[in-house]
Amino acid sequence: MKKITKIEAQRRKGRYNIYLDDQYAFPISEDVLINFQIFKGMEVDDQLQQQIQDADTVSKLYNRALNYLAHQLRSVAEVRTKLAELTDDEQRITEVIERLQDQQLLNDQRYAESYVRTIVNEAQKGPGAIQNQLRQKKITANEIEAAIQNYYPITTQIEIGQKVAQNQLKKNHRESGKMAVDKTRQTLYRKGFTAEVIEIVMQEVVDDSVYADDQENIQRIAEKYWHKFRAEETYKRTQKTKQALYRKGFSLDDIEKIISELN
Repeated sequence: MKKITKIEAQRRKGRYNIYLDDQYAFPISEDVLINFQIFKGMEVDDQLQQQIQDADTVSKLYNRALNYLAHQLRSVAEVRTKLAELTDDEQRITEVIERLQDQQLLNDQRYAESYVRTIVNEAQKGPGAIQNQLRQKKITANEIEAAIQNYYPITTQIEIGQKVAQNQLKKNHRESGKMAVDKTRQTLYRKGFTAEVIEIVMQEVVDDSVYADDQENIQRIAEKYWHKFRAEETYKRTQKTKQALYRKGFSLDDIEKIISELN
């Protein structure tokens, strides 16, 4: 048996150094000091010393987790990864995770719901993007689905999808109508909207006005490519300009008409 001969406060608040038989032995936190009722003159065997040090490891991990959670909500996986930077003791990490869950400081369902609400408020992404992000955070499929059903119903998906589509059509107004529509559709897919929602959205936002500027646009774009290929002989110049305009989504009739004007 060894005896505690000195308990010394560290400069860091809430931390203490323990001396056994006048030799420095190990540091502990204030809550461990209190929980184990440690006092000067207390006898400590190897088993008790290990229990105290294990408890201190948990205490340090717990406080680090609290600091990590103080800034924003985190998933269980995120906290576990953070604590793994401090120790490879999976048992102690699990103890801390379970303690935080019991205190409702860590809850993946609440995390998923908060994330969904944030995405809905930003009005930029569809449910697919949410699913991908939450999967990376190791949120379960059931938790993700419940959060989306509760906070991102299909009516809201359509509403946000229309806003995204309208903004995208405006950005592409100098393209051909077909190109603008194709790019808008691709944007919706990329942002995680479902095929069902995209079809509904496109039916709502695409009308004749999308194609209203095609004649003006093809004139401008054709002149640009006609100038670009000016060093080519006439046949190649014509073919390359036609190909460029076709890739831009203009109709064959409109292409033939503008080429005849350029020639």
